[in-house]
Amino acid sequence: MATVLLVDPALGGLVDRFRDGLPGVTVDVVPDFSESELRERAADAAVFVNARRPIAAAALAAAPNLQLVQMIGAGYDPVDRVAAAAAGVVVAYNPGVNATGAAEHTIALMLALIKQLPASEQATRAGRFGPGEIIARGIDDLADATVGLVGMGHIGRAVADRLAPFGAVIRYHARRDVPEVEARTGARRLPLPELLAVSTILSLHVPLTPETHHLIGSAELAAMPAGSWLVNAGRGGLVDEAALVAAVKRGHLAGAALDVIEDEVTGTNPFADVPGILVTPHLGGGSRNSMSGVVERCSANVRRLLAGMPVVDVVPG
Repeated sequence: MATVLLVDPALGGLVDRFRDGLPGVTVDVVPDFSESELRERAADAAVFVNARRPIAAAALAAAPNLQLVQMIGAGYDPVDRVAAAAAGVVVAYNPGVNATGAAEHTIALMLALIKQLPASEQATRAGRFGPGEIIARGIDDLADATVGLVGMGHIGRAVADRLAPFGAVIRYHARRDVPEVEARTGARRLPLPELLAVSTILSLHVPLTPETHHLIGSAELAAMPAGSWLVNAGRGGLVDEAALVAAVKRGHLAGAALDVIEDEVTGTNPFADVPGILVTPHLGGGSRNSMSGVVERCSANVRRLLAGMPVVDVVPG
């Protein structure tokens, strides 16, 4: 019997759903990120289902029967694709499956920042029910914001569509124009330096590649307007975390909201001592609707594989 192994412990809550979608298939989960647990469970695996676990040569060697690494979302940067190709393992992903959830989470992060929601909640929890304390910090409106979107794929487009009714000015940086989004939202494409210079909120929606690693560093943060905000619901490696801390601590940025960090395996928040940086634990694609789509599409690809049919959404070479 074929085995499908959910190799990211965060996927443990989906085990029963995958079992329902894959009758006759053994579905198991690796309960933590340790190599020993992976080795113990991977020997019979034909498929890894993954979100964040690094999949390099050692992980592939632990699964001699592996045929497919199926990523649950649009990102595939945790997989060493050179090693996978050398092992004859196909890597597939799910572009667009979580766009709604990720876009709504992005908007929520923007609003949490500019409306001072974390500080407000902490103040009232401490018994201070005085609005002046929060108003003095500065509360902004999306209607007055120029939001710069770096990337205009499925999620970037969904964010633009949800921003437009707020009245925000939408600008974006992408490899090409997206005229249908421009027509719906009034968005306009700019080179990255120009986008940085005008964005009072900058939001990141590009994949993590060698070219985009630390795309936003000290120089880019300095180029943003004083008092601006950064939102990253894409990949942690897009941002130089030390540079971000420095920009927030010196007051050039008003704050940042991140759904992703560079090291998500250890589970340590590197911004825990920086009050101006809000962190959520990679929840953007985790809505019930998104997870239903993830399980359905991943399971369908596994069924194709086991039936000897070509899988779809193979990661481009």
